Amino acid sequence: MVVFGGLYLLDSDDEEEGQQSSETAAEERRRERARPTPPVMAYLTPRPWVFMYNRYLPIPESSRDKKEKLGLIQKLLPEDAMREIFKRMTPVAVSRAACCCRAWRLMSAHEDIWEKACYDAWRYREESEDTARIARDRYHGSWRHMFFHRVRLRTEGIYVSRNTYVKPGVTDWDNLNPVHLVCYYRYYRFFSNGEFLCKTSPHKLAHVHKTFKSRYLAAKDSAMFHGGFKLACKGDETRLHLECVPHTRPDFTFTTLHMWLRLRSTHPGGSNRLDFVKLASVDNEMNVPHPSEAQWVEVDDPELAYRRSCGINVKRYNGTLPVNELSRGLNTLVFVPWEDVHDHVLNLSTDKMDFFVTG
Repeated sequence: MVVFGGLYLLDSDDEEEGQQSSETAAEERRRERARPTPPVMAYLTPRPWVFMYNRYLPIPESSRDKKEKLGLIQKLLPEDAMREIFKRMTPVAVSRAACCCRAWRLMSAHEDIWEKACYDAWRYREESEDTARIARDRYHGSWRHMFFHRVRLRTEGIYVSRNTYVKPGVTDWDNLNPVHLVCYYRYYRFFSNGEFLCKTSPHKLAHVHKTFKSRYLAAKDSAMFHGGFKLACKGDETRLHLECVPHTRPDFTFTTLHMWLRLRSTHPGGSNRLDFVKLASVDNEMNVPHPSEAQWVEVDDPELAYRRSCGINVKRYNGTLPVNELSRGLNTLVFVPWEDVHDHVLNLSTDKMDFFVTG
């Protein structure tokens, strides 16, 4: 490069160097523009979240390819075959399968699955045409909504009530218990054909459930009662009337046991509580003492369960009367599925749990 009076004359080598320097400067300017501005330089106070601007997360491969990863059983079986399998599962099993993955959750919401469950749940008291009409008129044709919001007697387990009372004891050199806390249970199992089995026993749930699961063992048990159930009031599905098969004595007299229960749920689809309204034994052809409307309403009183557990207003049993209204052992029945009979809290002894509040 030669300088003449402040003029710069560039030779060919200098021109190439100037072009390279200008390209380098332009590249630096592009990098500076692409580099995010630190928050300290852009604002008076530091703002760390500014560094997250213009930083996009990569799209997952499953969303980019629009193909969800399926399990082996979902790849091998078509959707129709999976729906038929879900139809043959119990409602509890379907609900558990819905927690596995998104595909099974969508499958469990199919109306065909709950249609079969609804027919099985109420076939003991109504025809399939009546069930379809109720689903159409009351629940806008949704079988799933009907199953979770209409009470039903559950058949995949057993209803249990725990009853206790205090009995006076004897204090001597060998026995230092002036009182005893006596505990006994009432068990009820219902079938989809309108029949039921019931038994009062001092044994715990873990030991008694085998007898109720087998019809053969139940028939051999002399303390087991058998009968049928129906609606106590037409139009009210929560009020039930249970009537046992009459027990005939050698003199051809018989006694029939009648029970009136109110069915309710603690959560949608539960149907897991049976409140005792009345329990009566009737000899021969005497009139059956049906409960009054006031007795049905009294079940909703939250203090009734406490009064029953404490033995308030308990009447002494008189076996000579032709009609006896029993007032002991009327605590609320709790539903226990078969898979929970060994681990349920009702198996606890009286030294670990003196009273059991059902709720």
